[in-house]
Amino acid sequence: MRTRMKTALFILPTLVVMALTGCSPKVDDAGVVLEPVPFTMLVPSHVAARLSLGAVDGPFGEAVKEDGALAATTVYYQPASGERTIFMTAYYFPADKFDALQNPDEPPLYGFEVIRDGGNVLSVAGPQDTIFAPDSTDGKNLEELYGRIYLPGTYRAAE
Repeated sequence: MRTRMKTALFILPTLVVMALTGCSPKVDDAGVVLEPVPFTMLVPSHVAARLSLGAVDGPFGEAVKEDGALAATTVYYQPASGERTIFMTAYYFPADKFDALQNPDEPPLYGFEVIRDGGNVLSVAGPQDTIFAPDSTDGKNLEELYGRIYLPGTYRAAE
């Protein structure tokens, strides 16, 4: 019993600190404006320089519009060498349209809900697997991003 109490007293404050630091901007964070999605994403400044945005194109881009998205943008990561790669896509939907697209028997078509506010939803679809070797600089950079992209505190409404 005493061991469980000590463990609980250690774990609870640790979880609170982890939650608070994961949702709070850090001193070295930079904002990446997700235009046309009306949010800014806070990321480590050394990683922000490697990110760029692009439209959601092709047949999937058309489907996004047909399904009622107000806006969508693809976030690319430029590795130290080689071609840029898609890191994630951010979507902005009216909440009723987003909710109607959810099917509990399938992976979410337009990512996971991150913020619901004012009748709209910001959702994010990130990578399903590691893009780069975890011990490489690019792998470490993306590891920092993975830990943030589904946290509401990573995003600020655009002004």
